[in-house]
Amino acid sequence: MTQYVSKAVGIDLGTTNSAVAVMDPSDTGIVIHQGGMNARTTPSCVWRNPGNGELVVGRKAFARVGSEPEPVTSVKRLMGSRRTVTLAGEERTPVEISAEILREMKRQIEQDVAEFDTPDVRWVVDRAVVTVPAYFDQPQIDATRKAAESAGLRVVDLLHEPTAAASYYCWRTGTRDGTFLVYDLGGGTFDVSVVRCKAADFRVLGISGNTMLGGDDIDTALARHLQRLIQEDDWAMDLDLENDAEDRLRFRRLRSLAESVKKGLSDRTEFMLRDSGGLTDKDGQRIVIDTVMERAQLEQIARPLLERTFQYCDEALDQATEEAGVTLADVDQIILAGGSTHLPLIREMVRSRFCSPAPGSPDPGSPRAKCAEPVYEQVDTVVALGAAVRASAVGGLDILNEERTVRVSFRGTVVTASDRTVVGGTVEALAPGLDLTGGSVRLRTEEYEDEARLEPGGGFAFRRIPVRPDAQGMLTIEVFDAEGELRATVGRAVVHDRVAGDRPEGTTRGAAINAKPILLEVTREGRTQRDVLIPALRPLPFKDRYDFSHPGDTASVEFRLYQQARQIQVIKVPVPPSTPRGTVIDLDVEMDVHSLITVRGSIGDHPFEAVVEVPPEAELPGEEQVGDLKRGFEQGVEFLPAGERAVKTARMEMAQAAFAAARARGDNALTVHEFEEMQAIADSVGKPTGELRPPRADFEELVKDCVELNQYVATFGAEAETPHDEREIAQAIEVQRDQGERALSSGDQRSYSEVITQLQHFFDHLRALAYRHQQKGQPVAETEMAASRLQSAMELLQQVRTQAQASTTSTAGHHKEVEEIGQRLAGLQALLAQDPHRVQQEAGQERQRLIRLKSILSNASDERDGASDIPVANS
Repeated sequence: MTQYVSKAVGIDLGTTNSAVAVMDPSDTGIVIHQGGMNARTTPSCVWRNPGNGELVVGRKAFARVGSEPEPVTSVKRLMGSRRTVTLAGEERTPVEISAEILREMKRQIEQDVAEFDTPDVRWVVDRAVVTVPAYFDQPQIDATRKAAESAGLRVVDLLHEPTAAASYYCWRTGTRDGTFLVYDLGGGTFDVSVVRCKAADFRVLGISGNTMLGGDDIDTALARHLQRLIQEDDWAMDLDLENDAEDRLRFRRLRSLAESVKKGLSDRTEFMLRDSGGLTDKDGQRIVIDTVMERAQLEQIARPLLERTFQYCDEALDQATEEAGVTLADVDQIILAGGSTHLPLIREMVRSRFCSPAPGSPDPGSPRAKCAEPVYEQVDTVVALGAAVRASAVGGLDILNEERTVRVSFRGTVVTASDRTVVGGTVEALAPGLDLTGGSVRLRTEEYEDEARLEPGGGFAFRRIPVRPDAQGMLTIEVFDAEGELRATVGRAVVHDRVAGDRPEGTTRGAAINAKPILLEVTREGRTQRDVLIPALRPLPFKDRYDFSHPGDTASVEFRLYQQARQIQVIKVPVPPSTPRGTVIDLDVEMDVHSLITVRGSIGDHPFEAVVEVPPEAELPGEEQVGDLKRGFEQGVEFLPAGERAVKTARMEMAQAAFAAARARGDNALTVHEFEEMQAIADSVGKPTGELRPPRADFEELVKDCVELNQYVATFGAEAETPHDEREIAQAIEVQRDQGERALSSGDQRSYSEVITQLQHFFDHLRALAYRHQQKGQPVAETEMAASRLQSAMELLQQVRTQAQASTTSTAGHHKEVEEIGQRLAGLQALLAQDPHRVQQEAGQERQRLIRLKSILSNASDERDGASDIPVANS
């Protein structure tokens, strides 16, 4: 009897290199494919031989970099887009190129799996867990799934790369409980995740990254440096990458040299770069390079790019704090992944930013992770190894009988640490006309036998099966139909190993989550906005229903979906033109474990199947568009607390620098990406086109208070200690009212903020005059004035504190800010007698912060209360 066994493999589809691994038949070890010279990774590079048309993947293809016809590299950065690449004169999609790489991964691991064969068992590779960057958008994830299917692989799971790295670390070390920050810097992408393992189950608490930031960018920056050095030696190397194909080849060759320098300086402080004849200048002269490159030069070039990664780390940690109260001080280990982490500078930067100082070192003064050093082990393959671990747990085994008429799918791994185990799975009939409904499954060992009825859907389970200690046994599974006729017999091993069986592999369910919120663009009360459709970190699959109203006068309604600033899909719903305005549209939105979005619904009593389309590629932004974004950010960031404002400003400055660099070198794809990064940062501080802060009601109340106080002070007449010109003050207040109205109409937050500040000065001045008069001519000490202002701020603090506690939309960040303001105000109490001037000034500043926070909480509450309103979709 021969049976066919399918075991899911783990594939790391990388930008620069890919790797593939599989758990061995006993699930006690991992087999990773090793190619020539024991290389455990394969370049993600595809080339077509112009002589015979053969497609070449891997090292032989990579050797053609810088020659004609060019191979395709770094195609992962284009996944999910409509862009194409040229392969030997033929336009190919990123999905097609990635499918060729995955097909090569499948072929490679088939060589290793063939060694598992016995006379009675044939092992096949037809299923895989494929890893994706944690910060991939939905179209990028969907493109990866399609590529795997095109390569002949059934996708068991699409696993986030940092989660795969954490899975392998826990499996290798036997860690069942812990919190980890995974810093994954690959060739083309950067990901960071905060992952918690609890009772061997993994949960992602925070996630961030940049899908176009990685080692490739260091190579490009270093290649630019080499280009400048060559030009200084009077070679003709002023390259036009946008318009000259030969110049693009020259620069590809420079990048290849830069990569060799980077690798060489990863394990030494100096590297002798020699190249004679491999590169020609624009005059056709062969360039001779013979120079010593120092690690310090590389680090100076790489540091600005690496600094940017830590902003994403902070963002992931902030998210983990919001999600689960986890801070850096709760992190047990920092795990490095990705080939770019071979750079010593990266490891040092990660250690100094996140890890606990060595004994005797100065205290950094900020919370640190519990580890003294980051985990730097097998960084090139840790993702593939982790994917193999997860593939074994989630994919189990698929076994077909000799006739291939029945498939028995077993859940989980074959290894156990217990003296009794559980075996469960499903039975599926593959032959036409074969019906197993109402059938049964019999399980036999040498010492045990049991039988179970097949559940609807073919499920079965056996519990407390005795296992021989420290040995491998064989289970025989017999499948019967409803009449009791034997239809299939398969065998499955069970291995007792107390060490390997206790290693955490995660639960048998997938670890899929939605990394970034899916936003739906709608029009509500004449204003376009984006509402959260599927929240971030939501486990998948996800399903929910939403109600909208028909806008009328249209034959179709469009729902535009976004992830951050990037439009990812357009859902088009056909509707009868006669449908009345306001007719209810019910929308059922589902996101499966592979992040595939499907939409169904009804308009009134008429059901529909929505057509989901990929939107056109975003166009290069113009100068006016860039300027508007910058101004909007500058207006929105003003109302943030000082610390958050500094963080957002630093992020925007780095994104702007990357945008400018990409535009200068004509990299259109990266230019658009960096502009979307800038848009996302600007959106995170609030759009200036929405309601300004504080809201109009607070502005009008402040104007009213100023007018009334001015009139009141004018009644003092000759009794006033200080001359008061009522008419002049009234005109000044009116000027500010007009400027405030114009700012509100134009959405100009900067001007509006200046108006609020000026009105607050008027109010404070007039209140001080009134206070002096109420003292009936007695001198008012500066201390009393400071005490009055402090008291006003304390009263407002109590109002905002109560509002934050009562609000269901307030966040941990809001509560923290309220308490920090309270602590600062309490500290000012002690300074009243020593420095009343400082108390007056700082109490006024804290009061302004409280006014802004009160406005934010009020806006959030209004949005929550209005969420039940039926928005009108775009037509």
